[in-house]
Amino acid sequence: MTREERMANRVLAKQGLVPPYDLDCLAQQYGELEYIQFPIKADGITIGIGELDSPKILINTDAPETRQRFTLAHEIGHIVIPWHTGTIVSHVDSEDDDFAYSIMETEANRFAAELLMPTSWLASEFISHDCIENYFKDVLKKTGVSRDAAFYKIFRSLDSPVVCMEVDFLSRKISCARSTSAPHIPKTTQIEKSIFPFESKFEQFAIEDKFYVSWRFTGVKIDESDERSWREILTIVMDETKLNGKLHSINALLASAFQKSKNLPIEEICATIIRRFSSRDDLAVITEHPLFEQYVIKRALELSQKSKK
Repeated sequence: MTREERMANRVLAKQGLVPPYDLDCLAQQYGELEYIQFPIKADGITIGIGELDSPKILINTDAPETRQRFTLAHEIGHIVIPWHTGTIVSHVDSEDDDFAYSIMETEANRFAAELLMPTSWLASEFISHDCIENYFKDVLKKTGVSRDAAFYKIFRSLDSPVVCMEVDFLSRKISCARSTSAPHIPKTTQIEKSIFPFESKFEQFAIEDKFYVSWRFTGVKIDESDERSWREILTIVMDETKLNGKLHSINALLASAFQKSKNLPIEEICATIIRRFSSRDDLAVITEHPLFEQYVIKRALELSQKSKK
């Protein structure tokens, strides 16, 4: 989590806020808020940051309501982030050549996304939904953000393995978002339910005029049917596959996959590790070994126990 995102979380914690909440009321604790029509091309302007006791926040009413809301959270970010000072004219989609200005706008955008869609809240909301479509729609309803802003924030913020894509009416990929524990996206344009060779819950849905598909990947059944330790099992796998030279890579890959998914239930941790190995062509012979799953389960269980101490 970035510095700006941590600042947004501190603002919410101080006020005891979780979505949905009154953003205008929050903004008025940091400055004088006014909605007006701008004579210039900009989303918002904040005047007197670090100079006035109550900076002036102006929001352009020509923009759609979802953009006005994100802009307001963005302006709060400019006021809260201590190294943002003076008067700032904000362009939420800024591609300005001024490097320092672009950095400030990026920081304020990160602050705004976290303020409107807190990562911990997104995770707790996800747990209470068994349907990606309803989850997505509930986040939009409770936060008042745009579909695009939510799309990129919510799925990348999840611990659980999820892939969501926006597609056109011919099921061709337009854009994609995935959680860190989800498998990598195959290099294909035409999207089908079966593009992932893993167990998953597949959904197709529309939000207004945009179409989406999603995969929510399932866990591995934990069955320690083999009484040997993971070290003994791994030694057998390495000997029989004749890939002893890959031992360091195997241990590093498993440790990395575990770290990215350690907050998940053990069933999902094991599935995440297996998917990560499956993405490596050079390790295919190991993943096909009948003892490989037992190695993963035993190693993941040991790592989980250590991480809790």
